[in-house]
Amino acid sequence: MNDRELLELAAKAAGMLVIGSAPKYIAQGCAEHALIVRNDRGGDSVFDPLTSDGDALRLAVKLDIDVFIQLVEGCTMASAKPEIDEIEPHGNDPYTATRRAITRAAAAIGASK
Repeated sequence: MNDRELLELAAKAAGMLVIGSAPKYIAQGCAEHALIVRNDRGGDSVFDPLTSDGDALRLAVKLDIDVFIQLVEGCTMASAKPEIDEIEPHGNDPYTATRRAITRAAAAIGASK
């Protein structure tokens, strides 16, 4: 699954309406996979929890995703109830790994809907 498909499923899990690809709608730089979604205030926002700490945190809270960061073992686990566990190795960037683990857990929820 590519990053765009991952974001589409995560948005679905969170109940967001996807408007389209962000690079198509905005001139300033954004990731190729980023989406434009209808926000809870009726406007449109860029949605990219793979690069945005805020988007990733909002997903985790909205979907009741538990995040376990194990710096010693070098991985992040995002867990959603009942049986979704997504593990992402840190490499040298635990922040990126944590955002990706959250997004993957949200996408798994979206795929099950």
